[in-house]
Formats: sequence, structure tokens, C-alpha cells
Amino acid sequence: MNKHQHISQEQKKHSLISHISQKALRFTTAFCAAAMLACGVAYAAAPAASEAALPADAAGSTFTNVVVTAYDKNGFHSDDLIRIDALVHKTDISFAVISNKINAALEKQNHIPGGWPVESRIVSTEFNPTADPCISDGRKHYGMDISTKSQIIPIYATASGTVTTATFHPEFGYYVVIDHENGFTTLYAHCNELTVNAGDTIEKGDIIATTGSTGWSTGIHCHYEIQLNGVYQNPRDYLG
Repeated sequence: MNKHQHISQEQKKHSLISHISQKALRFTTAFCAAAMLACGVAYAAAPAASEAALPADAAGSTFTNVVVTAYDKNGFHSDDLIRIDALVHKTDISFAVISNKINAALEKQNHIPGGWPVESRIVSTEFNPTADPCISDGRKHYGMDISTKSQIIPIYATASGTVTTATFHPEFGYYVVIDHENGFTTLYAHCNELTVNAGDTIEKGDIIATTGSTGWSTGIHCHYEIQLNGVYQNPRDYLG
């Protein structure tokens, strides 16, 4: 055997010893851990027996006895879930009450005239119930005339309510009156065509007619009136 072969054999020997030592160390560690765990479980399972095995002179020992408690994880989480569910239920009720109040307020608001009845902002004749010569052409006028530049376009209800009148009148031409069930009424006159009938229940924003020039009219427009408890109102105060 030459020198190189002798070194190779020595290296193999050391490698084998190292490998066996590592395996022995892992086995010993695992065995000790298992033994300690087994002792702990045995002691926890029979604390009274362990105490009885202690010598009589150990009565005055300062060591604290091990106390084993039961922890019900599922029961603990179940109680938490019940409490959370109760809070969510209470919150749902609170939100439901608030939501109902908001909906009631919005519904009430929908019955108050608001916004423009047509998609035009050209006012040809202003509200002038006293025939003030400084207003528009100076003639008495109980509503507002909104020009649509000779175009026939939809007229929208400015509030929810019930149609009380949908007919033809020599002065107003084809016109619609809506009772908003809170003292407010609105009138839309000089229409080309009516799309509702008396007795219909309509919502704010519904199409009720189209603009026209029927009755006493000099051009296509929407004559718009608002009354509150029989008193004419200036529509400009309700345009938003």
C-alpha cells in the first residue's frame, strides 16, 4: 500500500466515524426529548401519585406544585362568535332604523318640487304675479316660460305625486296638473302631447308630456307653475 492509498483509507475512516457520531447524536437527542415529554405527560396525568412519591422531608420544599388546567379552545371561540353575532345583530338593527329614516326623508323630499321640468335653461318669461313692468314684458304671469328653441322635447315631473288633470284648455292648450300630496301642486302647459292620464301615480323625473305651442302661445316652450296651499310660488325658488 503506497502513501496515497494510506491517506485515502484514513480519510474514509474519519468520514465514517463522523457520520456515525452525527447519527448517534441525533438519536440521543431525540430519545432524551421523547423521554422528557413522556415524563411530563405522566406527571400531568397523575399529579397525586407524583406528590405521594415525594419523601416526607420534602413537605417544606419551596417548589410550586404543577397545576393542570383544561382549555376548551372550541368553546372559547364559540363564545366569542356568539358575542360578535349579537353585536352585528344590534348594529344591523341600528343601520336598519337609520336607513328607514333616510328613506322616509328622501321620499318626503321627492314630493317637493325641485329642478327644471325640461332640459333647457332659457327663460323667456319670468314669474310676475303683480304685473311689475320691470319684469319680462310686464304682463301678469303666474308661472315661468322655459323656451326649448323650437324643439319638441320631453317634460319631466319635478316631484312625485298623482295626476289630477291631463286635458286640453283653450288658454293652456294641452296641460298637466300634479298633486304632490303635501300642499304642493305643479302645472305644465302648452304641451304638444300628453303621456299621462288623470289618476296616474308618477315619480319625480317621469316623462309626463312633450313641449309644444298649443293654446295661447307664440312658440314652443313649457309654461311651468307651482302652488303651495293655493298660493302661487316663484318657480325660480325651486330650481335648485
